[in-house]
Amino acid sequence: MFDLNATIEHHIARLNSDMPYVAGFQVIADDLSLRETVNATAVTISFPSTEPEFFPSGGWLGGGMFVQAQDHVFRNVDYGFYMMLVLDASGRLFVDLGLHQTEEATLPTHTAMSSLVYAYTWQISGIDRSTPITLLQSWETNGLVDYSISVSGHDQTLTALNVTGTPNCQNVIQKFYAGNVIIDPFPFSRYINYFQFGVASNQALTNTHWQVDLKEPKMLRHTGWTLVDKAWSLQGDHSYLDYDLRWGGTTYAGVDAQYYQHPLQNPYEIIFSYNEHTLTPGTVLWNVSSTNNTALTSFASESQALTTFARRFLPAIITMLGAAVLLAFLLARRNQKQRKLPPSMRGL
Repeated sequence: MFDLNATIEHHIARLNSDMPYVAGFQVIADDLSLRETVNATAVTISFPSTEPEFFPSGGWLGGGMFVQAQDHVFRNVDYGFYMMLVLDASGRLFVDLGLHQTEEATLPTHTAMSSLVYAYTWQISGIDRSTPITLLQSWETNGLVDYSISVSGHDQTLTALNVTGTPNCQNVIQKFYAGNVIIDPFPFSRYINYFQFGVASNQALTNTHWQVDLKEPKMLRHTGWTLVDKAWSLQGDHSYLDYDLRWGGTTYAGVDAQYYQHPLQNPYEIIFSYNEHTLTPGTVLWNVSSTNNTALTSFASESQALTTFARRFLPAIITMLGAAVLLAFLLARRNQKQRKLPPSMRGL
């Protein structure tokens, strides 16, 4: 039906870069204060009405999912999993997957950083670019993440990677995170949105000859697969996967979206395209919330914000307190010496 051939021609979803990025993200609560863990995520991607010959030389366009996992030992270490369907300027179709390990800043000693743990790419042939392809990543037993695609009901495993066996990743929590958490409340208004699904490219595609259709982002909870029933939009300047790191890193200027009732009738679909109008962050893409969320609990809101605050500023606070104690000690010693001197020599 179709062929897959591994290649080293990777298309990396970069972090905190000049890569333009726009996406939808899963919302549990309107105040963005609830999160959950899930076993797998999936999304369906296609490129309808797209003419890659209008891409700049060397340009590529990717649509996919961008999901976070965490570390059970180091609170400032996180993991960014991405999986994309990619179309390049020559019309070739690829599936790319990868993992970034991130470290949030711990001021005043360490700045934020990230490293690419792995990246894999397969070229897909025998499929028209307008054909929907479902991307799936799933935690399995013994620290394995299984990656697969599905085309017209035909499933094909790409690879199963032992993430916990990868250097420096042995402490990863073997779940994907979904939902949201407040890391800087109003007026700073910074949030982590764990499960994102959107568009990135290695350079801005500023022509009207492309579309990326994303359908039915979903998660595997312990009760089974469930569609994302509430989704909002974001841009690459606020696409945080942890306190410091962002997917892409730059607003995708001029890219807008069609979504539920604007004018799409499928409540689980977004079509991104360039029309010189920039999609407003926080746009409600759809909201068909079900009762599935009633069992979720708020285990990440104020408490998470407090631990984030402490993690970033506690070293500096401790340093200042230590300096204050030392200064008080030195002043006390000085006053004690002054009292022992003859009155005529005090203050010299």
